[in-house]
Amino acid sequence: MWVNQYVGNSKQFRSQFVQCVKELSYLGYDYLENFPYLKKHFTPDEVIKICDQYGVSMSALYCNLSEGLDELKEDAEYTAAMGGKYLICSSGNWPEDQGLDCPADWDAVKKDALLCNELGVYCKNAGIKLLHNHHSYTTVCRRPEIDAFARQTDPELVGFCVDDGHAMVAEVDIIHLVKVYADRIDYVHIKDLDPTLSWRGRGMSWVPLGLGTLNLPGFFEALRGIEFDGIVCAGLPAGCEKINHFESARLSRQYLRSAQGL
Repeated sequence: MWVNQYVGNSKQFRSQFVQCVKELSYLGYDYLENFPYLKKHFTPDEVIKICDQYGVSMSALYCNLSEGLDELKEDAEYTAAMGGKYLICSSGNWPEDQGLDCPADWDAVKKDALLCNELGVYCKNAGIKLLHNHHSYTTVCRRPEIDAFARQTDPELVGFCVDDGHAMVAEVDIIHLVKVYADRIDYVHIKDLDPTLSWRGRGMSWVPLGLGTLNLPGFFEALRGIEFDGIVCAGLPAGCEKINHFESARLSRQYLRSAQGL
């Protein structure tokens, strides 16, 4: 997310992306994740070359189902071509004035499930796995919606990327979610937040790992309880930096290493 401000300037984007890869590699991260705008600035071979140079790999692209099936298929093809293993998607974003007390849109949940089943087939044929992320303030973010989506999707085609931060915002018990859907979890987004910070809005007051109030030890205990052995991606959204992006990534990597042995 460090580079999204440069999307409109390809020269700056390319330069900043390479710098980010250098810095994250230096801090000890093994896998990196990005958004579909990456494909507008780099060929898959260029991404592979840059990552190989610094000893890291691109694990996934993170997309939104509102892009539409044709664009999502391009995302899948690009992910596979750059050596990624997962296409992670979230459902469409709610309007800014819509809160967590709004009624569920079951037709929209069904529509997303059917779309993911179709996209999941395409991803499988491309050699990658489609995962759904329960991002807060989207069609599928609260527990009843997650459960309905799960019932309507093929576990062989659609896995889950669970996120402790967005679970907390949407009032979902992440530890119970992990236990119930253990066999569908292939990937983890881990975040921390400080609810006393209101400036980020909508409860998403992100901070570097270990500096917030989320039950990170309990989350990791639940993951170890299901013998999770996939990728744990430190979520570093814009706004969570204490000083700058690098420092935020450093503090988060330090927490993962010292507190969780990762």
